[in-house]
Amino acid sequence: MISIGWRNLKREPTRMVVAVFGVVFAVVLVTVEVGMLLGLVQNASLLIDRSKADIWVSTVDVKTFDFATPIDARKKDLIQAVPGVQSVEEYNVSYSVWKLPDGGNANIQVIAFDLSGNMACDLPLVEGSIENLHNQDAVIIDEGERAKLGNPHIGDFIEIMQRRAKIVGFTRGMRSFTTTPYVFTSLRRGETYGWLTTSPITSKDTSGRVIGGKSIYFLVKVADGYDVDEVRAGIVSRVSDIEANTRESFAWRTRIYWLIETGVGIGFLAAALLGLLVGGVIVSQTLYAMTVEKVPEFGVLKALGAGMDELARVVLEQGMICGVLGLLLGLAVSFAAAFAASSTGTTVLVPWPLVVFVSLLTAALCSGASLVSILRLRRVEPAMVFRV
Repeated sequence: MISIGWRNLKREPTRMVVAVFGVVFAVVLVTVEVGMLLGLVQNASLLIDRSKADIWVSTVDVKTFDFATPIDARKKDLIQAVPGVQSVEEYNVSYSVWKLPDGGNANIQVIAFDLSGNMACDLPLVEGSIENLHNQDAVIIDEGERAKLGNPHIGDFIEIMQRRAKIVGFTRGMRSFTTTPYVFTSLRRGETYGWLTTSPITSKDTSGRVIGGKSIYFLVKVADGYDVDEVRAGIVSRVSDIEANTRESFAWRTRIYWLIETGVGIGFLAAALLGLLVGGVIVSQTLYAMTVEKVPEFGVLKALGAGMDELARVVLEQGMICGVLGLLLGLAVSFAAAFAASSTGTTVLVPWPLVVFVSLLTAALCSGASLVSILRLRRVEPAMVFRV
């Protein structure tokens, strides 16, 4: 009985191909859409997740990493005085303008961090060195953003915010969620290349640090033996007009903003659901057509004593064979698409939990598609065999 399903498919190769195509379509669309969503989630909080800070301090009600507003830089000293705080580093994020070779402009995001600190995200360099950021006018960009920024090379001089800058390194995999390229530089140069240069400057101390200037974030390292949540609460209670979040909570806040509040995540999931529905309809209609054509044969089986469970097994076998073939081909296409996307700088993640999820989803899809045909077989009468 188990071999009947496979024999039916071999006799209808065209319909089998159509059914397999339906599964492939669903698998590829679900895998790639969810994979892109996972890649976007990773990029949305990339600089937060990879930082070594226990706490991120910002202005009140910052919904996402990209849209923080300035706070008084002098609050760094107040944070440092909170019990349990081991060290505090400034971390600035600001939008700016990159002058392209053809005379046009490109929007960029200047990420300025303390070169003498150790809490900012490590930069995975493929060319150049972090030490080069100590040089005058030095910046680092991601290799995947070079096309957007005029294809600069190491050593090239470019213009940011009407100031000269020199390319001293390229990272890999450090692309932003908003598709606005990151430009990494030192805190001092960040004040030159970003809009924080408009902050009021009252005076400078003996080390050259601006007094009365502005910062975007303060990264906080909690001392050993102290609870992170207690230190975070202490910072909030002792320093006015700021908000303190643990690294994990701030990362989740950023992801939720982009994926839910902006509707981006819902759009990706809707596209994946649409692909699943289309694939399910294709498989269901194909199996139903094959079943209807063979109603007399199923009637013979019933007349010979075959039970409904045995007939259902035949249809389920047909669906599962199409599902397995479609799943294997669909995953192969999905991995190829993910690899091709990575070469263009788009992150498509296909981890093993996603593969398992898609496999279970495919089994459910093919089982559900077989259900309509199985219900049709319940109406088959053994006596139809003897009708002329």
